[in-house]
Amino acid sequence: MRSVCRAVASGALALSLTTAGVSGAGDALAAPAPSPTPTASPSSGSTAGATPTPAASATPTPGVDAQLPAGAGEQPALTPAQLSSQIAAADRLRAGLIASSAKVATATARIDRLSGQSATVLAQLSVARRAEAAARAEALRQLQRFRSLDAAMQADQDSVGRWAHDAYVNGGPLADYMTFMQVLSTPDPEQAADPMAILQYVAAARGRALDRLQGLTAAQQDAADRAEKAGRDAIAAAARIQAAKARLDTLLVQQRAALADLRQSQADQLLAAGSVRGALLRSHDPEARAADSRLAQALQTQGTQVFGDPGTPCHASTATYPNGQIPALALCPLYAAPGKGLRPAAAAAFNAMSRAYEKETGSPLCVTDAYRSLAGQVAVAKSRPGFAAVPGTSNHGLGLAVDLCGGVQSFGSSAHWWMQTHAPLYGWFHPAWAEPTGVLPEPWHWEFAQ
Repeated sequence: MRSVCRAVASGALALSLTTAGVSGAGDALAAPAPSPTPTASPSSGSTAGATPTPAASATPTPGVDAQLPAGAGEQPALTPAQLSSQIAAADRLRAGLIASSAKVATATARIDRLSGQSATVLAQLSVARRAEAAARAEALRQLQRFRSLDAAMQADQDSVGRWAHDAYVNGGPLADYMTFMQVLSTPDPEQAADPMAILQYVAAARGRALDRLQGLTAAQQDAADRAEKAGRDAIAAAARIQAAKARLDTLLVQQRAALADLRQSQADQLLAAGSVRGALLRSHDPEARAADSRLAQALQTQGTQVFGDPGTPCHASTATYPNGQIPALALCPLYAAPGKGLRPAAAAAFNAMSRAYEKETGSPLCVTDAYRSLAGQVAVAKSRPGFAAVPGTSNHGLGLAVDLCGGVQSFGSSAHWWMQTHAPLYGWFHPAWAEPTGVLPEPWHWEFAQ
């Protein structure tokens, strides 16, 4: 599936190079004796941003070949020697492209593998962070419960303490018990009936106080145990977060390096191809056209990759809110997506990614949905029963998910493949459940690892 999308993307790129070569031919042939040597590749110190893209090419003129028939004389023609030199250069470049196809395939496969690993680690990181947050919230809840029980137990302890002190110092209820025992020793059951009831009442009251105190003590111990366990869970989750972040950092460095190597190799080839193809297309010579056709076929195996910085949030708030209840001021707008917003870090990363996509394709990422309020989740659940998340549980309600269009919504498209290979660089991933083999395939749904 990915090979199909790469072929689609590469075909579009090769077409753009064809038109770019046509439009730039005037410059290539303006001098009476153009150099037969292809344009030099950029130096090793050049940046990835120097790679030419279809959007950066001059706008091609439709039907330009038909307007310049051979021998028309509007532009200087190549001499036979120059034409032979350009054809030879094209064939050498084609041979180099064919020889490097294995390298490109290997680099592309490595990028696919790294992007898949990055997405997996991002998903693990997201789960670990949520587990840590839940564990810390549980620890706090149990601590509050412990303190509440402690206050209740303190009150009962004071009551039992006063009873014991009164009995020890003043005789208190114990003196009453002695009287009750004396009364109960009388042989007349009727005389003993009322004192017996009183004794039972007093004993029951004191027993209830002691039982309640014991229950509070047990509950308080349970709260302490639960708080301790939640604390251990939070520490374990934090350790998993650190391990996942370290692994992710390593993967992203490797992925960026792989993308940079592939892009630089392609940049070198495309710069040379642009100059050669421009000359060949302007010559209108059948042999030149044949050489250009061979070169175009070789170029169809090539593609381009770009990536950028993580972006800057519109504000620094990190406050948390219940699912679907995030206030508008706590969200940040999405680039070229009016009315759509996400949490600050997610929005910043998405906007950087969208601008990188726009730089390569000419259009920003297309967004159909981002943050979704609780009411919005209810509406979606009603419109898609059995498919939408239970209201109050959707990642859209956390401001950490988007639904995309513009081609991304189709598995196997070049836009979807671009997201697969680039999204992890910006902290975004495609969850396993939404994959083609997942429980609910949704190519358009992407999530941010908070």
